[in-house]
Amino acid sequence: MFSFYLKKYTMYVAIAAQSVALSLCKRHGLIFNRLRRIFTTLIVRSVGARVSLIGTIDADTDILIVNHQSMLDIFALEEVVGNDTRFIGRTGIMDKWPVSRIVDRVGHITVDQKDRRAIIKLLKDVKICQGKKIIIFPEGTRSQSGKIEPFEAGAKLLVEKLKLKAQPVVIKNILDVYNESNKTATSGTIKIEALPAITITENWYEHTHQAMNKAFSQLT
Repeated sequence: MFSFYLKKYTMYVAIAAQSVALSLCKRHGLIFNRLRRIFTTLIVRSVGARVSLIGTIDADTDILIVNHQSMLDIFALEEVVGNDTRFIGRTGIMDKWPVSRIVDRVGHITVDQKDRRAIIKLLKDVKICQGKKIIIFPEGTRSQSGKIEPFEAGAKLLVEKLKLKAQPVVIKNILDVYNESNKTATSGTIKIEALPAITITENWYEHTHQAMNKAFSQLT
């Protein structure tokens, strides 16, 4: 347990340092982007992790549909996808310092689920970010159950309304490496699998969930 808390606080110090560093740079300038890459790697390494990507994330993909298990998901994904990413997350999670400062400086997208107009704002925000890779966690919460939870409707609406090219991505074993619920941290490799891009059919969202669950159970 000591090892877990040591890694946890080291990670939070690295996140805080990133928030300060990005505040001192011109947004999305050369130094800003280099610091993002450096700190992303540092945050992942701070818990003793490395990241391995299985498959290929298509260059023309607009939105990645990803399962969600840990706050570390964000940094592991950014390490393999790169700087041109914008995450969609809930207020209440992404508006707490130091994460809130990173969200503001980078331009990640926040959603207030208590606001009835949230979906309108989300559609506008995603349109603004077109050209970047949008990352959404369709479960709407972190899953600790060992399976991918049912999807909420938001990702489906975004893909269909904005005619986005979507690609599923599966994070398998991040909880084996860093697990805040069980308070365990073990050095290891976080495995991320990029599945083929989605063909939009009548039941594409349900089929995507099934394909991701299958990959989640098979990826070792």
